[in-house]
Amino acid sequence: MNAPDRYECFVVPEGTKKVSYERDTKIINAASFTIEREDHTIGNIVRMQLHKDPNVLFAGYKLPHPLQYKIITRIHTTSQSSPAQAYNLAVKDLDKELESLKQAFEVCIWYIHFNS
Repeated sequence: MNAPDRYECFVVPEGTKKVSYERDTKIINAASFTIEREDHTIGNIVRMQLHKDPNVLFAGYKLPHPLQYKIITRIHTTSQSSPAQAYNLAVKDLDKELESLKQAFEVCIWYIHFNS
């Protein structure tokens, strides 16, 4: 009925950035990142990775509305780091973790395939 088309959940419209950055004007070393076409899965993973960084004072996310397919991640850092640096580091660390998980999975699949 009123529900948007399913593809709108994951296809980023032309001319729209996947990630946008907005500096906070009231708090030093704070910013918001809007990530288009993502939900709680990515929001929570990124938030938890940011919490591992000792330079991050606060990291949280929210979904503005259930029918808007985007998350807003808010980051506040110490003076030794910027929110953009913390975000980039978190994404790079997650990429490494996921690559390690993929390799471990492939080893298990290989083991199952050749030992069955």
